[in-house]
Amino acid sequence: MQLGFFTEEAYDKLVNDISANAEKYITDGEWLNEYFGSNDYYKISTVEVDKFTPSYVPGKKDDAQKSLDDLVNTRLVYDAFKNLTPLQASNKYMWTYLCHVVPEYQTYIRDRWLQEARENTIKTRFFVTTPGSLLNDNALSRLWWYGYLTYDKNDRNPYALTEVLLTNQTICTDVMDTFNRMNPKRMKGVLLAIKDFKNELDGSEGITDYFRECKKYLNHYAAVTALEFLDSSEIRDLAFNYMKKLHELKLNGSTTVKKESKNIARI
Repeated sequence: MQLGFFTEEAYDKLVNDISANAEKYITDGEWLNEYFGSNDYYKISTVEVDKFTPSYVPGKKDDAQKSLDDLVNTRLVYDAFKNLTPLQASNKYMWTYLCHVVPEYQTYIRDRWLQEARENTIKTRFFVTTPGSLLNDNALSRLWWYGYLTYDKNDRNPYALTEVLLTNQTICTDVMDTFNRMNPKRMKGVLLAIKDFKNELDGSEGITDYFRECKKYLNHYAAVTALEFLDSSEIRDLAFNYMKKLHELKLNGSTTVKKESKNIARI
């Protein structure tokens, strides 16, 4: 299919009228033609992609089910839209259009996030308003970027690192909130560190608190060091060794991971 996108004027009108249109987002049925009074609110691009239908367990979901659904849908979105370039995949008008006009996508978004007409949820899940929301919030664009930043065609399981990213919702948010944004090499290094450290813990405790402190360390490191000179294995070692040191300090008498993070000298 050929991808469409809202015109700038149509996008601006929709985002400014979220409050007035809120109830429309929680009901089935097409309403955009009547709202705009015509069908000139969008354009059809020359970009060809495959079709996909979101897969998910309907109804209320716990963290584990959300992460599993995200993994399945990341594969579906990225496989279908794999020929997009990063520039094309940064088009806020395209992702917003898809969230508004494709019935299967609308149903998925409502089930996952919109049990009632919450205006802020509509803005974050149906629209792309900032570079951060492109990667973390929009219901469809976030999944494409998860795939783009983790897919490895040379791995027997090209989505192995995607599985690590979606260990749980907190890990996913924290990884996407580090210096890795838009950089698959850095993302790979961090995810390899998480994978190896999880194996190190061997189920004895969770990894979430360790990586939350590691994220702060990595962001601090990125602020003072030229990371362009580090390859994926070096970034992996940086993150893995920091989390391992936290664990060792905790075993030697600390009560919390956060407390011990303060005992490690910052770069």
